[in-house]
Amino acid sequence: MYKEAKGNRNEVQYLFSGLFLFYKTFFSSQDLTVCTFTPSCSEFGILAVKKSGVVMGGIKTMDRLTRCNGLSPEKYAIDFKEKLLIDKP
Repeated sequence: MYKEAKGNRNEVQYLFSGLFLFYKTFFSSQDLTVCTFTPSCSEFGILAVKKSGVVMGGIKTMDRLTRCNGLSPEKYAIDFKEKLLIDKP
């Protein structure tokens, strides 16, 4: 389904990948495709948990959700092809 959700190494990663995919499918999709960042918040969450673990990945994801508005574009690199701000976990 989403490449970020593949390659989980343990049950915790499967659980969080499932939660983020559920969020992306049922809640985030209500906003259409207006996310100002790449990767999207749910993809960012999956990658952050895989890279930093549950606690730090969760903190990074919550931080990302508070910044998900695009009001400070000068702080981020821009993907000119997709016209989105780049924020890596």
